[in-house]
Parts: sequence; structure tokens; C-alpha cells
Amino acid sequence: MILSRRQWWLFLSLFIGFIILLTLLMAPTRNQFMSGSTFAVSPDGYAAWYEFMRHRDTPIERWKKPLTALGKSFSDKSIILLRIYGRSSQRFVSEAALEWVKKGNTLIILASQGTVSEAPFTTIHNTDFGEVKIETTRRISVDNQAILQDQFGAIIEYETIGKGKLINVTTPYFAANAYKDSPGNYEFLAHLIESFQSSQLLVDEYIHGYKDEENKEAQDNNNVFLYLLKTPLLIILIQGLIIIIILIVGHNKSLNKKQKISPKIGNNSQQYINALATVLQKAESHEFVIKTIGQAEQFQLKKQLGLKGEKHDIDSLVQAWNQQTKQSSILLESLLKLPNQKRPFTDAKLLQWIKQWQTIHQEINSNQSQYDHK
Repeated sequence: MILSRRQWWLFLSLFIGFIILLTLLMAPTRNQFMSGSTFAVSPDGYAAWYEFMRHRDTPIERWKKPLTALGKSFSDKSIILLRIYGRSSQRFVSEAALEWVKKGNTLIILASQGTVSEAPFTTIHNTDFGEVKIETTRRISVDNQAILQDQFGAIIEYETIGKGKLINVTTPYFAANAYKDSPGNYEFLAHLIESFQSSQLLVDEYIHGYKDEENKEAQDNNNVFLYLLKTPLLIILIQGLIIIIILIVGHNKSLNKKQKISPKIGNNSQQYINALATVLQKAESHEFVIKTIGQAEQFQLKKQLGLKGEKHDIDSLVQAWNQQTKQSSILLESLLKLPNQKRPFTDAKLLQWIKQWQTIHQEINSNQSQYDHK
């Protein structure tokens, strides 16, 4: 099996193009990492609030180390750790974080959490510190102690865990730069933190990709190959290489045939999709399939709903759906959240998920058709 130089360059170009495409689709953008960071001056950043706290002479510091390093650096102090997830990731409290809270520390999480309620997207709440503006329909059921709430549920609530407290805020943008003209938001969050009378306030910048010099050096000293082995990208590279090998073998077999046969027009795109689907199925890469299809389905949904401009979060998609269809959004919300869930999927569940997306699209088309006939 001998390949010409032209054929080698052709397959090499296809492989490189495939890797570049996957990198663009799956690599998180810098803007996503900066969302919620105190270094960010964009509307969803917290640079203005950080400066606001410094001018109050509040002992505040940016934390650029893993959570495990907190116990070593502040073993004799009660700490408040503020985590602002923005839109870079979903809320997650590890067992190590809960154990740290039990020792008498406080963990405050600002993230898109809770469930979508019937509350208006924008609400104004009168507090002792001024008007607080909330822009989310999410609320938390009042199972614990509510700090800020309305008739639809809790906006801020806390739970006592051991000697410490875990505080949840339903929106990551509670005191973002966009709310500089709503001083009640800044004051409310500041007084909430100061009410715990902690000796130190830390803002977690490690979750936004910032690392101190010690952690940077340790990361640079790691072997690059070992780093790739720990990332899902290597699995994708292997899958892509397998597909290229299959194409090369198939191409050379067709060249080695001496008998003349009538040319058959095939659908190369469909063959490529079938080959990729076979490899992904054997590798049980359901998570990659769900994430890729989920992005395409969300893009199609935005087009059907007439949404334009930058990316829209789950809340805005659900809100547009409710306004246009007047139907329950429970199914849609579950479909949008599914790609972020880490759990195994069978082929049957995957097919059911795709059929449910078809139902969503048909509902919009049906609603638009009824509107055109009126």
C-alpha cells in the first residue's frame, strides 16, 4: 500500500482541518472565563464592585490558588470565599468545599442556580440598603433560611453546615459592572459579607483561570504529554486519527482494484458522518455527541424564535419560548440543561432526546403557522 506525496498531503490537510474545527468548537473563549471575574471590566465582570469594596476598607483579596491551599494559608482564621461563576461554568460544591465550610468558614456562590419560576425577569426589591435590582426568573425553594426573597421563592438563601455557612445567590450578575447605576445591589452584597465579621474576604479567581506564580511554575514543569493524557482532547484526536486511517485504507483498496466498474455516485458527506458515528458509538462518546448536537439544536431554536446577536443563555431562550408559544417550558429547559449533566447515556436515551428536540421545533412551527392564518 504505497501513497503518493499528493495523497499524503491531502490526508494530512484533512486531519489538521478536522483538529482545528474541533478546537474552535470546544475550546472555551476568553470572554467566558472572564465572566464574573474581578479583573473584567465588561458588563458581566466584577471590577467595579471589587474597587467599591476596597474603598470601604474591607479586607478583600483575590485568591489564585486551589481550594485545598486555603487551609494551609489561613489555618487560624475564619474565611469568606466568594465564588462568582458567571457564564463560564455551572455551580458545583465539592465534598472538599463542604468539609472546609464545616470548620467555620463561609462559602458564597453566585451562579445561575435554582429553578425557573413564574417571576418576572426583572424585579425591584426594597431593602434597608436601597433598591436591589434582580434580572432572572430563577428562584430557590425556601427550604433553608432566606436572606432575600419574594412570593416566588428565595433569591438569596443560606444553609448552616457544621460551624460554617453556605450562601447561594440565584444570579451570577447580582453586583456585576452592569449594576453600577443600582447602588443597592453593591451595598446589599457588601453588608451581607460584612455581617459575618470575618477576618478575611477572598474572591476566587482560580476558577477564572488565574494562578499565582507558584502554581504557574508547577504547571509549566509538568510533562506536556502527560497533560494531554488527562484531557478529553486526546480522545478526540485518537478518534479523528482512526477516521483518517479508515479513509486511507478505503481509498487505497479502491485504487488496487483492476477490474473496471461503472462509477457510483456517493454521498461523501453522509459516508463521513456514518464513519464518525460508528467510531463514536464504539467509543461510547455520548457526551461529545450530545454536546455537539445540543449546540446545533440551540442554534436552530434561536433562528426559529427570531433571536439575533450574541449568544443567549438558557433563561433568555426559555423566556422567548414562553412568550411565543404560551406553552410549558419544562421539556425545553430539561433539554437545554442535558449537555451540562455528567451521566452515562444509552443509545435509546439519545434517540429519545433527539425526538424531544423535534417536538420542540414542531411546536414552534405549529404556533407560527397558526399565527400566519389569523
